Amino acid sequence: MPKTVEFETSPELKRIFNAELEGWRRKHRLSLDALSRRCGVSQSYLAHIGRYGRIPSKPVLILLALNFEMAAPETLFRAAGVKDSWPFEGALSLSQKEDRGEGFLSVKMDMGGFVDAIRSVVRTELKPRTLHTLLAGRPLKIGVNPTQPWLFDRTASGELCLTQGIAADLYRMLQSSLQCEVETLIIPFPRYIDKLSTGEIDIYGPMMSSPHARSNILFSLPVHRLGMSVLFRERPCQGLPQLAPPTSIDDLMNNEYRIAVMRDSRAHLVANTHLRRADGELLLCTSDEEAIDRITLKGVARPAHIFLCNSVLAHYVHAEHRDHLKLVFASPETLIDMCDNAFAVRPDWADALPAINNAIRFIISGGGLWEQMENLLGARFKGLIELPAYANGRAERRFDGGGGKRVA
Repeated sequence: MPKTVEFETSPELKRIFNAELEGWRRKHRLSLDALSRRCGVSQSYLAHIGRYGRIPSKPVLILLALNFEMAAPETLFRAAGVKDSWPFEGALSLSQKEDRGEGFLSVKMDMGGFVDAIRSVVRTELKPRTLHTLLAGRPLKIGVNPTQPWLFDRTASGELCLTQGIAADLYRMLQSSLQCEVETLIIPFPRYIDKLSTGEIDIYGPMMSSPHARSNILFSLPVHRLGMSVLFRERPCQGLPQLAPPTSIDDLMNNEYRIAVMRDSRAHLVANTHLRRADGELLLCTSDEEAIDRITLKGVARPAHIFLCNSVLAHYVHAEHRDHLKLVFASPETLIDMCDNAFAVRPDWADALPAINNAIRFIISGGGLWEQMENLLGARFKGLIELPAYANGRAERRFDGGGGKRVA
């Protein structure tokens, strides 16, 4: 299915832009980054024109035509659906042409001042937008991450309750701090990137941040930090070599261990980097349930020795399968990694990040959310969850199962 984008596009503009860009590159031996600096916009902004035919603002169209030295610059206007006439008599260029064909106007003018004036218009149009401007009166749409169910209460039927639990309180605090309405919707983890990229949701989480997420997804400051642990299969399975539980990171680098991870998750990134496992050497799963099946069931296709996941989830799953799963790397001294648990933010909302981050700092520094987490989780998670240090010199606090001992 073709990727959907939320800005206006024009196939004709895409064709003209790519043709002119190719000629400009050959002539000047410069990159798209150089062109973006000349136009006063980001490289990704221009890349969207070449990739999707994104229709830019009128000042950007003018600067593109001038940089491309187009003999008929109004064609850019027509391709972009701009009905205005080209604002200058004849054609102009930002550099001297050796051969000025008929109809190319030579004028004496302060070209530096002209370009600065155009750039100032561009910067005005592209100045940072506030969160309220981006929302335009609608609610902030939060995608709820079902892979961290311990952040929510459950209904009588076992469904996640979006109005009760730690995450629900966090959403209410965000609503109060950001001074906007909030709308929540449960989004399966494999779909969160597409939902953010198309603007169907604005933020997603909390979730373990994955800095190299595709589609340039942004991440907020962490709400808290979570350990990374391992669930190891002890039940024999036909076709799966019987191995001893791993005792070190070096053991996990051994290709004999078949490792299941959630695709595009922080565990996926850790397996690629810390464990040096390429995707072809991993069992990439689309849900926690699939990964759990791969380490618990006997007759499952493509079984695994290991499920790499966050430490809290590992404890919950282990409690249900104690007879044939072993919990490994699950103490503060042996954690594979300690990772940020944050909100994923739609890629075109960089302007909203400061407001979201300020709200998170304010909420976490208040301490109420942390106390709720301590009351809910109990002593078995000692040292597996940390609260980041925000505001007023607050020391980082590691969850100790009662009292929230502070650690430097």
